[in-house]
Amino acid sequence: MKRALYMPLMVLALVVIFLAGNQIAGQAMRSWRLDLTEHGLYRLSPGTLAVMDRLSEPVEWRFYYSRAEAAQYPAIRAYATRVREMLQAYADRSGGMIRLTEIDPEPFSPQEDAALEAGLTAVPTDSGNSIYFGLVARNSIDEQAVIPVFREDSEARLEYDLTRVIADLERARRPRLAILTSLPITPDNGAPNRFVTELGGAYDLVWVEEDFRELPEADALLVYHPGDLDENQLYLIDQYALTRGRLLAFLDPLAHMAMRPGPDGLPPINAQRSSDLGPLLARWGVSYDPQTVAMDRALGLPVEIVDTDGRARRRAYPLWFSAGPGQINGNDLATATLDLGLNFGSPGRLEALGLPDMDMTPLVTTSPEGAVIDADIAAGAPGPDQLLRDYEPAPEPPVIAARVSGLPETAFPDGPPAGDVLFDPADHANQAAAPVDITLVADADWLDDTYYVRSDPSVGDTMVADNLTLALNLIDMAAGDPALIEVRSRTPSLRPMSRVERLREEAETRYVEIQEALEQEIAEAEERLDSLTGSGRASAFLSASGAEERAEAERLRHQIAETRAELRSVERDFRRDIDALNASLQFWTIGVPPLLVILLGIAGAVWRRRGRAS
Repeated sequence: MKRALYMPLMVLALVVIFLAGNQIAGQAMRSWRLDLTEHGLYRLSPGTLAVMDRLSEPVEWRFYYSRAEAAQYPAIRAYATRVREMLQAYADRSGGMIRLTEIDPEPFSPQEDAALEAGLTAVPTDSGNSIYFGLVARNSIDEQAVIPVFREDSEARLEYDLTRVIADLERARRPRLAILTSLPITPDNGAPNRFVTELGGAYDLVWVEEDFRELPEADALLVYHPGDLDENQLYLIDQYALTRGRLLAFLDPLAHMAMRPGPDGLPPINAQRSSDLGPLLARWGVSYDPQTVAMDRALGLPVEIVDTDGRARRRAYPLWFSAGPGQINGNDLATATLDLGLNFGSPGRLEALGLPDMDMTPLVTTSPEGAVIDADIAAGAPGPDQLLRDYEPAPEPPVIAARVSGLPETAFPDGPPAGDVLFDPADHANQAAAPVDITLVADADWLDDTYYVRSDPSVGDTMVADNLTLALNLIDMAAGDPALIEVRSRTPSLRPMSRVERLREEAETRYVEIQEALEQEIAEAEERLDSLTGSGRASAFLSASGAEERAEAERLRHQIAETRAELRSVERDFRRDIDALNASLQFWTIGVPPLLVILLGIAGAVWRRRGRAS
């Protein structure tokens, strides 16, 4: 063979090997994945793997995405790529048990009709068309579960929602939720609130009588401001927590819902102002005092008060406050996607006791300005001035809601208490055999409609807080598949350049301060000039007595022109600084790495040449 053909044939062989290698790797190593991202963006949680490993029959996933309509929205397009990659990760890991199909439902097509029939949400666009961006999952008997729309602000729950779709299809029945409450919200009370209505649509509800002597079979137990519980009832709750491990307790030192007047104008006969679980909380590693109320002067909700002179004014009321992003745990699945805040009314305080086998994770706290007050004082409806008179923030922000996990011990080490309820000593548990998941919220009023719903006859009801969303999230995690507890919150895939944003914010702050000062100077000069010209004192037709005013007017016009020129200069300098920052970033992130590679290549070539020469 001619030597001139060696190089072309070698290049051709390398190209063939490269293409063939890619094809072979794409087929043989399709399910192989190596996730080197900082927070494991494509790594599935143990709970997800457990749910997928239980699949006994294939599940069909139809991913509906309006590619053409979404192309003009960069944020949706970027998040669609993230969702598609996550769906593919599930399909690859399932070993063929999840069959993924992507569908682009064009307008007026059979695919669009199928998307609407399945229950997907059509998101309207400026062009008048709609974007479909959701998932329909079906099993072999045509049962289906739907994610109506993937929302970018819910990325933290992305894996949880996808795994729950699988778990819901695999589950043979709807989850059962047992509810123990002394509040007038039961169906036979005639006035269930929105929270109860939403629960009834998602779960089979089992209402526990207040004089119960056994607890029903249920996937989770919700203890919502219970009445006065005796030892036998506390024992049943204690054993339920140890053996089932899925319990939620919404307690309150000052429940306004319980004391609300009925049709006769009086509170219910057996109304309980406060609720407690006696010795159980201490065994779960939590301290709770039903005689202590938390408040926050920095987060107080506005209320209207009437002064002694009869004038009404709005003031922040510390006992009713709204917890924002700074007070809400952003890492827990139940709270990671909340953006409207959470409204509370005279809640209690939870504290960790530091037991070795128990962990308490705060979900919601007050701000650093949070304080505590005696429940008897709070019950007297003190005014804002009275609350602020001797206000003293607590050493640590009071915890309003928390998640408790671990292996708690029983509050009844000697066995069942004596009473009229029969217990089998063989069924007594001294300690939880598996980690429990107990959620505590030190407030009952937070799920009253008035705390998170604003009713307006002209526009209907509007959600002004995420109270209902959080409650449903918590119950969904407790009553759902146990493996879902192990699904972690996802870190957002879009990584902001925090240092760049900080530099930009600092530059903008300096610019805004200078801009406001110059604009104020211009406004004052224009106001004075308008005063002179409006009165006619700066008119050239007046006598010499107006010369001073005319000179002042001329000086003001000159000052306004100079200040406006200075303002434009400040704006140019600001844009120049931002452009310089962008250019610097492009140099260091785009220009420097290839330059280093080139320099290393040159250095390697020089080193090899010197080696041959020696």
